Amino acid sequence: MTALTAQEFPEAFSTAWPFERLSDAVLLLARRTGFVAEPREALALDRQMAPHDIAGIHRWFQYAADALQVEMQLVSSRYEDVDGLASRCAPAIIRLKAPTADEYRFLVILRTDPKHFTVLLPDGREQSLPVPSLRAARFAAFEEEIDTWLAKHLGPLAARVERGSQEAVRLRAEFRSDLTLTNCWLLRPVPGRTSLKTLLKRERILPKLGALLAVHGAMALVAVLMWMNLGTNALAGHKPDGWHVAWGLLVLLQVPLMSRGEFLQSLLGLLLGRQFKQHLLHGAFRMDPDVVRQQGSGALLSAVFESESMEMLALETGFQAFAMIINLVLVPLVLLAGAAPMAQVGLFVGFAVFIVALGGWHLRARERWTRARQSLTQDLVEKLSGQRTRLAQQPRSLWHAGEDAQLASYARLSRPMDAARLWLVYAARAWFVLALAVLGPALVSGASPGLVATSVGGLLLGWGTLQQLGQGGLTAGSAVVAWRSIASLFRAARNEQTSTGERGGIILDKPSGTGEVVVQARDLVFRHPSRVRPVLDGCSFKILAGDRILLQGASGGGKTTLAALLAGLRRQDSGLLLLRGVDRATLGDREFRERIVLVPQFHENHIFAASLGFNLLMGRRWPADPADLREAETVCQELGLGPLLERMPGGLNEMVGDAGWQLSHGEKSRVFLARALLQDADVIILDESFAALDPDTLGKVMACVDARARTLMLIAHP
Repeated sequence: MTALTAQEFPEAFSTAWPFERLSDAVLLLARRTGFVAEPREALALDRQMAPHDIAGIHRWFQYAADALQVEMQLVSSRYEDVDGLASRCAPAIIRLKAPTADEYRFLVILRTDPKHFTVLLPDGREQSLPVPSLRAARFAAFEEEIDTWLAKHLGPLAARVERGSQEAVRLRAEFRSDLTLTNCWLLRPVPGRTSLKTLLKRERILPKLGALLAVHGAMALVAVLMWMNLGTNALAGHKPDGWHVAWGLLVLLQVPLMSRGEFLQSLLGLLLGRQFKQHLLHGAFRMDPDVVRQQGSGALLSAVFESESMEMLALETGFQAFAMIINLVLVPLVLLAGAAPMAQVGLFVGFAVFIVALGGWHLRARERWTRARQSLTQDLVEKLSGQRTRLAQQPRSLWHAGEDAQLASYARLSRPMDAARLWLVYAARAWFVLALAVLGPALVSGASPGLVATSVGGLLLGWGTLQQLGQGGLTAGSAVVAWRSIASLFRAARNEQTSTGERGGIILDKPSGTGEVVVQARDLVFRHPSRVRPVLDGCSFKILAGDRILLQGASGGGKTTLAALLAGLRRQDSGLLLLRGVDRATLGDREFRERIVLVPQFHENHIFAASLGFNLLMGRRWPADPADLREAETVCQELGLGPLLERMPGGLNEMVGDAGWQLSHGEKSRVFLARALLQDADVIILDESFAALDPDTLGKVMACVDARARTLMLIAHP
């Protein structure tokens, strides 16, 4: 078996960008994808960053992403999955190493398809490369080594495996299961920041919408032609040769049109639904924590339910609108060509206006009903959350107080909504009966069969159109109500004040030594939205590198609030907060939060349903390299988590969380501490992090924290 070497596919490496032009590559890729026109400031490489410094490169990519207002996600791929990554990763940037020299370049991928990917060349041109060339350029040396060993030990069997085939890839993967491509950064738009035009262009939504509109128009036209054919030939007594063949062809033509319409509708539903979910998720991450606390779990659960209905209803209503708009224009034209034209058209227009008015009535009734339902949901969730407290402290006679009144109000508000729904459902049937009655005199007066057939076709088409209009009134009203419930999430996605990704143009070095001023606060003032008096008023202090600070005070005195301000989780109302002489607006949120790390109180910290390694290194870098995993294991040993790792069959790869290995209260506390220590921050703030530790464990933990934390602040009760 002969290896698929980089010499046979030299383009993958020769078309890559040199390290010195990495900033130009990122900017050009962002422009070509349409994600950004111009950056907020010039992109410049960190002078201390080296081509082999993967941590520094990743950090610079995050800086560049924030400056361009996009996202750059670091991903990895196993050797056997590299071809799949190359066929779907665009837009992306991949770091490659020369097979025979210590030289690094960056491959800039603009577009992909199942067999080829298009790269941007350093001169701005585009070039298409075969998918296997990425794997060859990245693993040429390993493939040559593996194939040499296989040829030596398997002999003729190895020669029978075709080079570049999936069998060869799988055989090499079995031999070296540790081969991974780890240096791939995906460039993605930020929901809420990228313009609608860019998103529509990237997903090619407009051509698909145009095709769907054309399909619905063709279906309506075919239906009209079918009835015209029937009326002018069969019913009128004229039966030219082939009329029934034409009728059959028109009927058969409906089948591919309907299939194509369903396919386009499903495809658009997937694409638009994905954008909708990404926007909601981004907004949820960027909501003000205080707002989330004030809403409560019940209100948030109701918002989740409404978001699900919003997606389905909005897409359903939008797709129905295509056919409905076409038919609303087409039906009057067909009726004008039939018997009793003016009466039929006037009746159709009158009922269309009536159904629209019914939709408004249904919308107002549904709004009142939804507020009552959300109140019931929130009340139920809050009672379930505090069920044990209620059983212990609340008298049995008050367990269900007020529930009957809530249910009675809910039932009362349901009646007008149900009445509006019935009117919307039966309005189209009422129009059809009246339209047939209006057509009666034309039949008695001897109207031609062609006119009668055209009118009947128009009546059937109008009946379906008014049914769509009534159903659209129901779904549109539900979608509008759902939107008003989740609009805060969309606003949060566009809210600059709560952005978690803003960064200025400064990347700070680590403190040079002890005694340097790391944090300086001057006249800080912070007031909770629901309170008049500030919890912090005129707070001023300095924190020097190497300090060990104990912050004590009574409950409600502002200790946790101050920690949140220092860690960048909240913004002060006034005053100045500097990190090594630079304020947060200049430095940027991401850099500020990477420099000052807070371990919040136990009830505000979380173990995610993922591997233990991910929970430890999520604040540092993921996917992690072997050096990160070794340091994570060392920190765990120093914190007394060695026995836990020994009990876990998968070690750091063991799944933890609700669906995995169950950690004790003390083990979770130490995982939280290890997560903060592994971020290598300038300042670490621990908010009552030792409450669950026994004296022996506390000694080990304190020794580890004191040895690893550059600057430390402990928050505790007196």
